Parts: sequence; structure tokens; C-alpha cells
Amino acid sequence: MRVYERQYVRVVYRRDIRLKTDEYSNLLARCENISAGGLGIYCDQITAQVIMPPGYQLSPEKPLLLSVELDLAGAEFRATCSVQNSYRLSQDKFNFNLKFISFEGNGQENLEAFLKQQSTSQ
Repeated sequence: MRVYERQYVRVVYRRDIRLKTDEYSNLLARCENISAGGLGIYCDQITAQVIMPPGYQLSPEKPLLLSVELDLAGAEFRATCSVQNSYRLSQDKFNFNLKFISFEGNGQENLEAFLKQQSTSQ
């Protein structure tokens, strides 16, 4: 794989999603894209600070985990993700790239069906 190639094909998915951390539930963020490996989200500064407390450094030994809930063309989707990276887009807009760690129920199958449907409709 070349450095500039992605491991998974990303699909545009611009919708609100629900997030949960260990301490907080019902956080809202906006999803930008989704793939078989994870998703890209953005949120405001307050939500970003809840997701990643000030001073926290991303570490593989102690990953930040989030539960995500969203709707994939009528199919409920829940998964646990780890924060891979984050960056500031503007004064009050932050981006996070999340990697899927585990899926609830038929989540992985629902995701694969959604991605296949999107790739054939484009």
C-alpha cells in the first residue's frame, strides 16, 4: 500500500450522530464520512473537550473510547470506536477520526450492506 492510499473506501455520510463516553451520554456530533474501518466526525469545542479532556495525549496504551449510534438507511448501528487523531478546523469546530473496535448486534453486517448500497448507487 502506498502512503497516500486509504485502507478502506470512504462514503460521504453527513448526518448527526450520538456519542457516549464513559462519563457522558447523549453527546451530538456531525458525521462527515464512514468506511468499513471507521468514521470521520466534527463537533464544537465543548463536545471536543468532553471527548478529549485538555492535556490528554493520544496513546495506544490508553485509547479514548467512544460509543457511537447512528442510522444507516433505516438500520440502527451501534459500535465502539477509538479516537485515532483529532485536529482543529476553526475556532469552534474540531475533527476526530474514529476507528471501529467492536460492533453491537448485526452492526458490521448492516455497515457492509450500507457501504455496498452506496457504492453501487454512485
